[in-house]
Amino acid sequence: MSWQRQTLMLVGVISLVLGVQYSFATPSLEISTSKHVYEYGDFLSINFLVSEITSHDIVIHITDSSNKTSAPINLPIDNLNSTITSPFPFYKTTFSPGTYRIDANYSNATASASFDLVDSGKIAIPTEFKSLVKTVQQGSPTDKSYAGIIRELINDNIINIPGYNQTGQVHVPQWFIKNVQWWSDDSISDNDFGMSIQYLIQKGIIQV
Repeated sequence: MSWQRQTLMLVGVISLVLGVQYSFATPSLEISTSKHVYEYGDFLSINFLVSEITSHDIVIHITDSSNKTSAPINLPIDNLNSTITSPFPFYKTTFSPGTYRIDANYSNATASASFDLVDSGKIAIPTEFKSLVKTVQQGSPTDKSYAGIIRELINDNIINIPGYNQTGQVHVPQWFIKNVQWWSDDSISDNDFGMSIQYLIQKGIIQV
């Protein structure tokens, strides 16, 4: 056997061995969140760092402080370094304060990260309330219409009114209804709008 053939065979064997080793290699995966502490109204942002792109999605599960785990969430990626942000912020109606753990799997590689969600007093109002306000405004809104929305915000603990008791009396000043419209058009933040409701109810200017 000529030395040329021997060399070619040796190169082929080495290539085959390296190819088999590479095919069984597991890509590395690292994950981290944009912040260690989030508050209501914040958007969860997760960074994924992988060593190679495969045909698989990253699959994550989120577990809360009571060990309740979400359904699997599939996240397609096409970059070695990717950041994915939730389309919706944290709301009191869907997330309780506490420590959350994110477990990720990518082509058999696993990684975890955790973050805390705290109730700092910041008000974040779910978007469906804006849709409800717009629907009310398209009809013939009354004090009771707006009072019903405010009551729901209080009953869902989105707005905190210490000692609140529903008395049956309803009074929503006409000038405040303009503020409701500005908020529904995103001209006023959730926090500013919610804080104004708290203040006006506590001062007896709004009765719901």
